[in-house]
Amino acid sequence: MDAYSKPALRVLHVVRQYPPSVGGLEEYVSQLVERQSGSSRVTVLTLDRVFGSSRKLKSIQRVNHAIVVRVRYVGFRRFFIPFVSPRLLRRYDLIHLHALDQFTDLISLYRWLGIPPIVVTSHGLFFHTRKFDAVKEFYFKTISRMTLSRVKRIFAVSRNDQVKLGEIGIRSEILPNPIEPFPWLYAGRRNLVYWGRIAENKSVDRLIPFFRQVIKSDKNRKLFIVGSGTSSDMQRLSEGIRSAELPQSIIRLGYLDRADLQALIEDCGYTISASRYEGYGMVQVEGMSAGLLPVMQKNSAFEELFERSGAGLLLDFGNPVAAAERFLDWERTLQEQEHDRARNFALKCAWPPAAARIEAMYRDIIASEC
Repeated sequence: MDAYSKPALRVLHVVRQYPPSVGGLEEYVSQLVERQSGSSRVTVLTLDRVFGSSRKLKSIQRVNHAIVVRVRYVGFRRFFIPFVSPRLLRRYDLIHLHALDQFTDLISLYRWLGIPPIVVTSHGLFFHTRKFDAVKEFYFKTISRMTLSRVKRIFAVSRNDQVKLGEIGIRSEILPNPIEPFPWLYAGRRNLVYWGRIAENKSVDRLIPFFRQVIKSDKNRKLFIVGSGTSSDMQRLSEGIRSAELPQSIIRLGYLDRADLQALIEDCGYTISASRYEGYGMVQVEGMSAGLLPVMQKNSAFEELFERSGAGLLLDFGNPVAAAERFLDWERTLQEQEHDRARNFALKCAWPPAAARIEAMYRDIIASEC
């Protein structure tokens, strides 16, 4: 190594779920890890089971360019206790924690035991549903406040997260989730596509009555639903489609890899989401990179995305008749350049500048520790 080379950083990413688990958080960390692996020695620490499964995964495994270390835990999706040794954590120069959960709470406690500096990316915190709101607020204002006070730097993925953190006196800087852009795929089609996790907070079932109203004006239009979830969530969605008597119009496809998803996007004009809560809206930006326009539930994260991009439509899927009428009226007035505007915005949200900013922050923190 010459005198001007930067030494390879030893970075540990900590995330509760990682591939083979599928979701936006897993995708974000996977992409960041791959970009950092060329200049850093990257390890991922995660749990040893996919939520909802009893199958144990390998405790140590190479996945692409990173080593993945999986640890035991007790608990379930909303609250778990991982078994993590401070000795493992001391091997690294910096620890990057993703989301606010018990991994973050526990590892922040270990700062007293001499582990390396910690940074956190918010990823929507843990306010994804209205369930247990009072408990969540109490936890956030007590445990989470103490946890985050031990952290060196916090990236909020949205203004909404930054405001929420500010309520407990925690400063953060905004870094929206970057994306891997698709090529231009829009070909003038009018089908709609949802892709992402099938979960309660995503409210995918609310798309069914909305779409039933939409196809009254066009029987040939399709709604594609792409994603996986728990067996109960998937069964509930299938039953909703059957009850609406729309099996030929609403196509449920399960998980698709990027190549198959790209082929499907070519047959669509819009991404759609009825999610009551989002941390950011990465899928919508990915869709915009392909030239699709986002049709989104009016929530704080999607309102922020709509304001920044100037693209798409905000609806209230709680009223499917009014939402469908609003969508069809909007669609009639669309200009082709709106698809170009959406793509131009999305391309500004690509990975290279974000990855460079994250690495610069790492080195700044490590230098300040010396």
